[in-house]
Amino acid sequence: MARLLKDKAIRATGEERQRLYEESAEAYKRSAAEGRRTYGLINAATLSLLAGNPVLAAGCAGQVLHALASHPDEPESPYYRAATQAEALLLLDRMDEAAAAFTEAVALAPRAWEDHASTLRQFGLILNAQGRDATWLDGHRPPQSLHFGGHMSFDARKGRRPHLDDRIHAALEEEKVGFGFGALGAGADIIVAEALLERGAELHAVLPGGREAFAAVSVEPFGKAWRRRFEAVLERAETVRTVRPIGVQLDWTTIGLGDEIAMGAAAMNARRLESSALQLLVVAEDDPHSDLYLRWAEKGWRQRIVTPLGEALPAKNRLPVPFARHERLALLAVALGAGEEVEVQLAQLRDRLGGLAVPAVPPYFTGRQLMVAYADIAEAARAATALVVVGVGVGGHYGIVDPIADPFSGKPRLIGEAAALADAAAASAAAGSVCVTGDFAAALSASRESGIYAELIGELEARDGGGPIELYALKPRPV
Repeated sequence: MARLLKDKAIRATGEERQRLYEESAEAYKRSAAEGRRTYGLINAATLSLLAGNPVLAAGCAGQVLHALASHPDEPESPYYRAATQAEALLLLDRMDEAAAAFTEAVALAPRAWEDHASTLRQFGLILNAQGRDATWLDGHRPPQSLHFGGHMSFDARKGRRPHLDDRIHAALEEEKVGFGFGALGAGADIIVAEALLERGAELHAVLPGGREAFAAVSVEPFGKAWRRRFEAVLERAETVRTVRPIGVQLDWTTIGLGDEIAMGAAAMNARRLESSALQLLVVAEDDPHSDLYLRWAEKGWRQRIVTPLGEALPAKNRLPVPFARHERLALLAVALGAGEEVEVQLAQLRDRLGGLAVPAVPPYFTGRQLMVAYADIAEAARAATALVVVGVGVGGHYGIVDPIADPFSGKPRLIGEAAALADAAAASAAAGSVCVTGDFAAALSASRESGIYAELIGELEARDGGGPIELYALKPRPV
């Protein structure tokens, strides 16, 4: 209950936020009395400060320091104990001691990135409430998350390429990259992936169509040596994400979908860890960057470009890949009630949709739900959060769609796996909420939409061999 109240307070504004902070602080005090003493007290202290009561916050922080000194064997991790001490010192305005204690905490668990992120988030709230500069926290942030890509293929039989390998290694070192997200096409992709693994970074492979469909188009045409390197890198990847549909022949639209989701995944990981994201492109001088890569720069995110010297050829001119046969669309499925309630909801939804952006596939009623699709992921997210005002549950998926023309109405209709995934997400959405797939959430993160964010809430079991499907709740970002 205390944590739920805290989360609600962070999303609220004005007097409601202060009230919720006060209620959460009281709930944490009760938690401290019932057992988890330091955990409850330190949260009560911070939330009291956020509620506008620095005197009460200081009193609770003093109790935390006393509890830590009196009970050195309290069952918490070494990181938690040091970070809790740092937080209490911060609340008592003992800045130098707080910074030293936080440095000690990070040294005790140097790769506990999510723990570090949680502490950084908490300290950011405290320093903001105190009106203090928070830039000193930057030195403790987890490594950067990288989206990598390129259209360059090379002769795999050649060994090191100092003009390329050394520059890629140098860029990863200078940027302190710890997480990499991208495809594993022959050439630039695999070279960057190998460099990431060599420096001990986590590799998160994103493969449109799945392992074999991707390799058939983006690896095997360039020789057996690249296939061996592809398999070796894949075996060491932290995660392998399959972008659906699985097993289809890849075209440029499908490959672009994979790039878009990899970019969003890098951005989401950086946000989750309270760090930052970077893009590294390996492209020829005369190779114009695609719209997807330009989108990264348009968001103001940092980008580094490495241009190989001499031998490189744009692989896109050689890949046996057809151009777009499909569309990338954001699908929404709206779960409706029953009986007479359906007519009322449909009328309300029609009015709401009338004030929104024009969809790529106009809304239609299937007899069980309302379906609609947008070409722009941000417009779809805004539509989804607007429709829940009616009190319905909304599901969303972003992926490859090939709308068909209904011969009876002459209107486009959404069928196939993408529509089924939107439907499955809607089935998981409670009334008044939006639930979307991980691909939708990643694409949204890669877009220019800043007023809506996605929060992981669970996953669906998939039966197509592509691994579980993550589910996210869409929510308006706190002001």
